[in-house]
Amino acid sequence: MPQLPEVRLTAKGWRWQRTGHPWLYRDDLAAAPGLPGGELVRVLDHQDRFLGQALYSAKSRIALRFLTYADDVVDRGFWEQRLQRAVAYRRQVVADTDAYRLIYVEADGFPGLVLDHYAGHLALQVLHPAMERLLPDIIDLLTTGLSPCSITLRNDAEVRNLEGLPLEVATVWGELPPLVEVRQGGVRQLVDLRGAQKTGLFLDQRENHLAAAAYAKGEALDCFAYQGSFALHLAPRCQRVTLVDSSAPALARAEENARLNGLDNLEPVKANVFNFLKKAVAEGQHFDVIVLDPPAFAKSRREREAAIKGYHEINRRAFQLLNPGGVLITCSCSYNLSEPDFLEVVRSAAADAHRPARLIERRGAARDHPALLALPESLYLKCFILEAL
Repeated sequence: MPQLPEVRLTAKGWRWQRTGHPWLYRDDLAAAPGLPGGELVRVLDHQDRFLGQALYSAKSRIALRFLTYADDVVDRGFWEQRLQRAVAYRRQVVADTDAYRLIYVEADGFPGLVLDHYAGHLALQVLHPAMERLLPDIIDLLTTGLSPCSITLRNDAEVRNLEGLPLEVATVWGELPPLVEVRQGGVRQLVDLRGAQKTGLFLDQRENHLAAAAYAKGEALDCFAYQGSFALHLAPRCQRVTLVDSSAPALARAEENARLNGLDNLEPVKANVFNFLKKAVAEGQHFDVIVLDPPAFAKSRREREAAIKGYHEINRRAFQLLNPGGVLITCSCSYNLSEPDFLEVVRSAAADAHRPARLIERRGAARDHPALLALPESLYLKCFILEAL
């Protein structure tokens, strides 16, 4: 096989690499290698010692993503072995559902690649030029190894712009129906794999949806409800679930899913959640269960201060609205707000609402979204379940 190009690190880059983080930034390189994006390279330290092999990006601030720390031959067999390992892991940790994440970027040894499974249909998201180059081989591996009903590219994530990759959505294998029916526990849902957010559902919350059902009772409120995944799990044990979201199409899909499950106690409300909570407090409304599952308020460090204010506001209002013994399920998917920081926001919100509360559960992403220990960016989802006293 031809010799791979080599990239050398600065002393600073080598010290960063020694921490185990799989990403190296452009200023960690001793010199620009003059390579096109997507090249596989051998990485050397500032003293020309071999460190491993990485995928190179010519445009992103993240210049290198480590693939292996050995002199492995990276061929079809290499990727096939990693796919088999990813599948075997999901067989261990996924139960009672046919919708789950099958490949999760670096945690499964596929930097820049996400693969989700929806009842036999695959949604594939490519986020790195190396994976874009490998796409024909990857599709061949998936078709031969998994025999899917269809494969759809969800390459409409804006992060592709950072890599100079075009945005597109396309079914590249098999036939994809307009909606795919999936099951999470006892709940059935219809999913649009081509047009919904993420690749169809927020699969990282799957185990938290199931956990929430154990606390369902009385009057429930699901804020930032999207297509109602939390609400659908709460509804069988509640008198009524109010869903609040700013998207009319998402609420319409939630109502469709409610009918699919024979539920008639969901009440959709199209509104800004901040405004809804403020009005509900002013009107003296109360609930027995409240879910807060907002989008990421802090997508960058610059947004962190405003995000803290936003999280504090919605959690303070939620504590004001809870009946004694009521349960708050509150989430944050902002990586730039750590779990201890988010817990402090929730504590402060409870104090400002003059509501004693106790923490019942601390949760994160579902186990099909494993976090790579050396990549703290993969520890993004926080979910606290609390009881207001």
